[in-house]
Amino acid sequence: MKNKLLVALILAMITLGAIGYSFACQNGGVHIGCYPTPSCSYDVRFTTVITGDNEIEKDVAKVYAQINCDGDTINAWLTNGYPCYRAYVNYTIKNKGMCPVHFDNVTIINPNPEALEITTTNHTCTWVQPGQTVNGLTTVHILQTARESWQYTFQIKIGMICQIEYPRTIGFWKNQFNANLDKNGKPQIDAQTLERYLNQITSQSKIFNFTGTQKEKFQQALNILEPSNHSSMEAKLKAQLLALWLNYVAGWTGGYTYNGKTAQQIIQSSENALLNHQTSKYEYWKNMCDGFNNLGGG
Repeated sequence: MKNKLLVALILAMITLGAIGYSFACQNGGVHIGCYPTPSCSYDVRFTTVITGDNEIEKDVAKVYAQINCDGDTINAWLTNGYPCYRAYVNYTIKNKGMCPVHFDNVTIINPNPEALEITTTNHTCTWVQPGQTVNGLTTVHILQTARESWQYTFQIKIGMICQIEYPRTIGFWKNQFNANLDKNGKPQIDAQTLERYLNQITSQSKIFNFTGTQKEKFQQALNILEPSNHSSMEAKLKAQLLALWLNYVAGWTGGYTYNGKTAQQIIQSSENALLNHQTSKYEYWKNMCDGFNNLGGG
């Protein structure tokens, strides 16, 4: 089979929220600038890249790849490719920020599908926790119809969003109810929204039931959130569980896990322990709720 000289350039880009494009870095490439909100730290990067191919006997084609200096782009290229040659680019992405990120889409831009067949890992609908890594693989297959001594280019764009909201501590929720009861402080959540949260919890929880006027509901919630220092472990569990419920119905738990468990899993297990009077598990689930509520640190 006659060899063909081909060059394929890969630009794999992670996009986070609002972006701005500028040319930067000594090795070129497209730099993606992100503009994080104060409540969320964006820092998602490629950390490793390894190349390979299906070449066994021929020592002709080569595939190279390099992560740019910002860590948001992999520049990869093939030389001396030929029909049926497959190049592999294995990469690792790490979330080095403080908030979970969610892969929204993976887009392959291939202007020459008659010459190149490109496949890549579909990261769509994947959450990446702070400190967590995910692996991916891009394969470039040169087809029989590829032109001799020609250059082809394509792009792979990995779209991501950052979870800018985060769970709040039990102290935050105490302050909201205190402020809405005309006590100390200024509420960050208005009374109508706070009451709606309690109504949602009442309709879904097997433990909590808030009734009466708005102020009566708020006082009931505050009494649960403020157990005395001499309260039982059951009361302490209910306090942290209610705070976790409030984070959950507020939509501030999506994408987060604590010790491998989601908010919904911790809520369900905590309520099961209370319903079945599993007193030996109260402290464990209290700590699980507490740990989740403190993931955001505020």
